[in-house]
Amino acid sequence: MTNGEIEILSFFYLLSTSDFFKDFLDSNKHINFERFSIFKCLGHIILGHERNSFLHIFSKTRLFKMYIMEKVYRGEIELRSWCINFLSGYGAKELSHEFFTRENEESLQISDFSVSENEKIVLKTLIKSKKRQNILFYGVPGTGKSSLARCLARTCKKDLYTVKLPEDDEHDLRLRNIYATISIAEKKKAIVLVDEADEVLNSSNSLFYKSKTNKSFINNLLESHQKKLIWITNRSNGIDSSTMRRFTFSVEFKKFNTKDRLRVLKNELKKQRLDGYFDEEELHDLCQTYSVNAGGIVDAINAIKIERKTKKETTLKNVRTLLGNHEKVTIGKKNSNIKSGKLNNYSLKGLNTSQNLENVISALMRYTEYQNDNAENPHSIKMLLYGIPGTGKSEFVYYLGNLLSREILLKRSSEIQSMWVGETEKNIAEAFREGQENNSILFFDEADSLLYPRKASNHSWEKSITNEILTQMDSYAGIVVFATNDVDGLDHAAFRRFQFKIEYLPLTPEGNVQFYNSILSPLISNDNVLSDKDVNRIQKIRNLTPGDFAIVKEQCTFINQSKVTHQQLIESLMNETRHKESEKKITGFAAMDR
Repeated sequence: MTNGEIEILSFFYLLSTSDFFKDFLDSNKHINFERFSIFKCLGHIILGHERNSFLHIFSKTRLFKMYIMEKVYRGEIELRSWCINFLSGYGAKELSHEFFTRENEESLQISDFSVSENEKIVLKTLIKSKKRQNILFYGVPGTGKSSLARCLARTCKKDLYTVKLPEDDEHDLRLRNIYATISIAEKKKAIVLVDEADEVLNSSNSLFYKSKTNKSFINNLLESHQKKLIWITNRSNGIDSSTMRRFTFSVEFKKFNTKDRLRVLKNELKKQRLDGYFDEEELHDLCQTYSVNAGGIVDAINAIKIERKTKKETTLKNVRTLLGNHEKVTIGKKNSNIKSGKLNNYSLKGLNTSQNLENVISALMRYTEYQNDNAENPHSIKMLLYGIPGTGKSEFVYYLGNLLSREILLKRSSEIQSMWVGETEKNIAEAFREGQENNSILFFDEADSLLYPRKASNHSWEKSITNEILTQMDSYAGIVVFATNDVDGLDHAAFRRFQFKIEYLPLTPEGNVQFYNSILSPLISNDNVLSDKDVNRIQKIRNLTPGDFAIVKEQCTFINQSKVTHQQLIESLMNETRHKESEKKITGFAAMDR
């Protein structure tokens, strides 16, 4: 701060805390020095300043930008409470503690991050340059944005100033901290980190989000400093285009995939001289099962303090516990999107489909062989599975994954769709990117909630979602599967995109017997063989699906198997189909009432 700014600050501090000083100035009731207009006109006389230099101090408005002073009602100005508390000895011991922290304990290496090598080179070059830099890190939470900023500071031998988040999340205090940190940080050696900057940078209003920051205010802030700033935000769609243009460089942080986790885990084990401790299958299983970032992996390995003599079974159990808990804390649930495709006792025998599934599988196996031999493979397999619930559509996808040795990347409508404008389309693009990078089978369940028929759509966003999916499908090089119970609810143009359109139908009479023998017969404890009469009853049950057999099996889970009979099982199956007939009748009467 300049001497003039310090004198103004001292004047208003005395005015706020000294009754004697205030009474002395209030002796002339016509002159109120707390009024901005009066102090601007007469303040230079009280402080003994030359008028032009005094006005120059006010023209910069730094005392207001740094949230030291504020304008209140009726045009009056006063010191902010935090400043009064600090000057009175009630605040932090050091002024800097009000605005930022200087800790930089980061165990990750720059090679641990899923950022391209070219981007890392550019980042290092910008940090080491002498010019002002505004760098934006954006992307989904938990992908290592803050960790990379700390790692960059350490690698480039810079001091990291992390702007403090106010305890009450007050927006004005946040801006004050940013301005103060920029002012205090040393130009040549400092990086200023503004973490969780969504509310500061996202200046565009939407139906669900009202900006707290003026666009011109942000743009002026980005242009007026002379430091190196790294801004971190989870979403960039609310940042105005004029603001985005003011960033020197921006890096998108994408969700870690299995390959990313495997790379970090191997690097950390190598650093601790534990390479070879786990075999490839064990490492791959850990990285596939737990959706954690680099920090979670490194913390887990460091916390356990593995030694070569430690039993591997014990170590694996501990690692799984740590990774599972970390995953629950960071994303709120266990990752259910990536499946290995391992199914027990699954068989195509008895399924009733519109196409021969063996022929479909043969085509897919030839495709994967071709894909493995051709790195630049422009071709894709697009498959649509449709039919009533319980017919085995999803199970077939996981069966495919097992046969082709591919992970299943499951994407449900609930996690794709977002209330933010443009965010759903971004999630769709991210799903295809993730499937491409992992070489997974990309599986969209509940396809009717995504591929809206554009001619019948009532909202522009429905058309936009369908258009985005079709665009991504056209450029995708891999296997993508959509499943739906309502094929009539799909866009017609989308329907034509699929090379394989397979309808899953209720089981045939022979299929009924096949599934009964494979799923329900083992529940009978004795050697009671199905009689011809029982077989005939099973064959006559209409509209059975594989899912019905699974439900009946679950019903018997806690029943004494010695008491389970074929007659009971057959009656349970018939009851499942009666429920379906009941639904049809209700739907019919409801339609008549309209």
